[in-house]
Amino acid sequence: MSDLENRLIPWFQVKKRDLPWRKNVNDYTIYVSEIMLQQTRVETVIPYFNRFVNTLHSFYELANVDDELLLKLWEGLGYYSRVKNMKKCARVIVDEYDGKFPNNYENALKLPGIGAYTAGAILSRAYQIPLAAIDGNALRVLSRLYEDDSDISKEATKKAYKEKMEKLITQPGLFNEALMELGATICMPKVYLCNKCPLKDICKAYKHNSISNYPVKLAKVKNTPFEYSVLFITDGINYILINKKDGVLKDMVSPILVDRFYNEADIANYVEENLNLNVKNVFHIKDAKHIFSHQTWYMKGFLVLVDDLKNYPHYRYNEIVEKISLAKAYKKIFESIENVPF
Repeated sequence: MSDLENRLIPWFQVKKRDLPWRKNVNDYTIYVSEIMLQQTRVETVIPYFNRFVNTLHSFYELANVDDELLLKLWEGLGYYSRVKNMKKCARVIVDEYDGKFPNNYENALKLPGIGAYTAGAILSRAYQIPLAAIDGNALRVLSRLYEDDSDISKEATKKAYKEKMEKLITQPGLFNEALMELGATICMPKVYLCNKCPLKDICKAYKHNSISNYPVKLAKVKNTPFEYSVLFITDGINYILINKKDGVLKDMVSPILVDRFYNEADIANYVEENLNLNVKNVFHIKDAKHIFSHQTWYMKGFLVLVDDLKNYPHYRYNEIVEKISLAKAYKKIFESIENVPF
């Protein structure tokens, strides 16, 4: 083993957290955990992971699951393109690889939703293929370890570290997990527990007391604000939900989303003129804010009571709660409906 592995792997084997995807490990459970953990905290993922793998036990079941159930299993995790790609990916794995995640890096990269990091993480852990998995945690640890001021937002930096690590590692699965664990529990963004770190004796930033200077990330993502009126339209029993075809939450069922703030009178006029429904009353139920990676939505939520839903797709309240995957942005408003008197 390399010096880095000699220090890191024994520490990991003793100190690693007890996480469900570290039990009964196989290519499928590794895949599910890696996709869920993208842009999501470990504590949040744990119950979702358990529910998902206890419901869908293999790539075969994932490939054939009903979309409604799939989205319900994912409800609340956000970034719904991930779970949509999971089903697409599972179909390819079933059709082309007999239900096993491909053990070839080039083939893995061709799968929907699989990038360099995810491919490296899965292949190294499932098949011990000598690939490095370089994510934000790994970049933070390594930039401090080497006191490297390369911009970690650049693909060139990730590629350079991937190549460097792949020349060193002999136990890729353990090494990748250990490196990520160190970044998640010891070498954190604003908290660094250097006295507990197995790499402190070889860490240049620790030696020079410059840890807070790393990593360097120059690129900034612009977050654009949007204002919406969110309309839950009901006849008193059923609620209109449509299939949204574009935007951040495309292909998700959605209330009516109006691209600006309205008051109650404007809402009534909008519904009657644009949806051809007879409005009996409009209730302003809640204002909400939801932050996406590149957008922030400021929402005014309304309950619109009409006398007939006509031919619009509609669902009962309990059906929405129990079966329909409603995005968290909308749930913030929907959960207030029960308190509105008709």
